[in-house]
Amino acid sequence: MGHLGELRKRLTYVALVLVAACIACFIEWKHVFGVLMHPLYQSTSVKNLSVFGVTEGFMSILKISIYAGLIVSLPFILYQFWAFIMPALYENEKKSVMPYVAATTALFLGGITFAYFIVLPVGLKFLVNYGSRYFNMLLQADKYISFVSLFVLAFGVVFELPLIMMLLAWIGILDYKKMRKYRKYAVLVEAVIAMVFTPSQDPVSMMLMLVPLVILYEIGIWLAKIVAKRKAKRQELAAASETKGMEAHPV
Repeated sequence: MGHLGELRKRLTYVALVLVAACIACFIEWKHVFGVLMHPLYQSTSVKNLSVFGVTEGFMSILKISIYAGLIVSLPFILYQFWAFIMPALYENEKKSVMPYVAATTALFLGGITFAYFIVLPVGLKFLVNYGSRYFNMLLQADKYISFVSLFVLAFGVVFELPLIMMLLAWIGILDYKKMRKYRKYAVLVEAVIAMVFTPSQDPVSMMLMLVPLVILYEIGIWLAKIVAKRKAKRQELAAASETKGMEAHPV
């Protein structure tokens, strides 16, 4: 029951901060909307989005506020997750978790930044201008907002790959030797991910996502190797301590 009470408290904090962030983004929706439209303005000649209903404009602003509130409050949500886990950890594990939390937030924000400033303008330019000679392009507000928001969030999640690999090595599910062995299959999976998550399937956009994924995978192998060495060192120290204890207190 104590754990359930702690979980309820953390979920309450998350809900309050998330609602507050969404309300703040809704109040300042013009600035948030300007940020959302910047890649489109930068790479195309489109200046406005189209709506096809009386309420669609309001609902589009509401959707923008929810997505923006989620992105803004995500570092706090990650902190609450680890704050719930922390009491179950030993002191030495707690010291390892805090850098992990900071790295999780930094990689997520780095993925969002990379998608927003580099990949998204290239993809939008290709998609919007492709066939413009034959098609009258009308961008629906609801679909554009969902596309950009989910695409940026997907990049933020994908950039967590090294930490996920390190966590799997820490738990003992995978080790860096297996990761090296199956590197070629991992590159194939990363190519599929790049093809699915990029806004267009042109080679430039795919490479802009595939290259960081390959680099992140190599970083993940390096982190998993560090974890393996630390675990082996701890086991050696524990075995040595146990041996000394048996010698000091023979049966």
